[in-house]
Amino acid sequence: MSNDTVITQEQYNAAVKQWCDRVRAQARANAAAFSNGKSKPHTYIKGRYAGKTEYKLKDKTTYRIKYSSGDADHVQFIMPVHGIFREYGVGNGQPRNGKSSSTKRAQRTYIKRSMSDWIHSPIEKNIEQFGNIVAEYYGDKMLVCFRQLGAQP
Repeated sequence: MSNDTVITQEQYNAAVKQWCDRVRAQARANAAAFSNGKSKPHTYIKGRYAGKTEYKLKDKTTYRIKYSSGDADHVQFIMPVHGIFREYGVGNGQPRNGKSSSTKRAQRTYIKRSMSDWIHSPIEKNIEQFGNIVAEYYGDKMLVCFRQLGAQP
């Protein structure tokens, strides 16, 4: 923005939404690149998740923006629970590094799983830009308050 204009609340909220859209698109592209995964939604028949349907990561990754006094205040990325398992390379009792410290599990053979920064990487790559958006908006907001203080008799 130029020196004479300040970012409005609407412009700030739109910039935050645009940033979230960009990060989500990158995360979805990363999730779509997995060679192994669901070809269609999977519904559990029995067990703890009976009746629940698990979808592909790329189809169910989204975000939520929470507002405080009209300003975008909180960004939350939402994904199916198996997205966390994919991020850390764990699942079905398999520990993060593939080796268990428990003696019962030490005898068990695990499926080779690998960690994937499918959600963390896009956030990390774009976090500086998000910080710039927030800093510019709140810096402009403070500038307006400061100018109003100087204008009072």
